[in-house]
Order: sequence, then structure tokens, then C-alpha cells
Amino acid sequence: MAHISLNPGETLIGQGMMAYWEPILGSSCHVWRGTLYVTSRRVCYRISWLRHMEFELPLSEIRGFTVGTHLFATKVTLHSKSGERFTVTGFPVKKLQDWLARAGVQKL
Repeated sequence: MAHISLNPGETLIGQGMMAYWEPILGSSCHVWRGTLYVTSRRVCYRISWLRHMEFELPLSEIRGFTVGTHLFATKVTLHSKSGERFTVTGFPVKKLQDWLARAGVQKL
């Protein structure tokens, strides 16, 4: 069972513990631990110790995703149509690419 409320007709495609890299002042970032959810309608991320979603993107607002590396870690960056970027990394990052593809998000 998902730890998020699903809307009527919405299905959970995948979820996993991941780190979200929140950019700060150009080249630095905060790293948050939490859970990323991919559903048939949105991609959202909840920091482990907070009750609210850190970000929640409807699939219609996602331009696509890119895959890269930082040191030895694979990272996935979601690109919104408004130009925002959301970078996550963690053990299920390879599964995340499949979840996004199943949700209809294209790899850029």
C-alpha cells in the first residue's frame, strides 16, 4: 500500500527510498532522504521526517528525464516544462527509469 493518497483512477507504478538533491546557491545542495512515488498521474517526493510533499509534479508538466552520474552514484534528473530540475539518487534509481517510462515520461 502506498504512503500517499491516490486519487480516483490513479494507480501506483513504483515507490522507493531515494535521496533528493535540493540545489542551493548554484553549486551546492542539501541532500534529503525520503520516498519517491511514481503514479499513473504524477511523480512526488516526501522527505522521511516531514508530512508534506517536497515536490509533486503532474505527468503533464514533466518534459522528460536525464540519467547521469555523480562520483560513483547514478542520478536521475526530472525536467519540468517550466525549467525546474529535480535530481534524485539511490538504490532503486534503475527501477525509477522503468517506472518513469511506464508512466509515459520520455528520456531526454
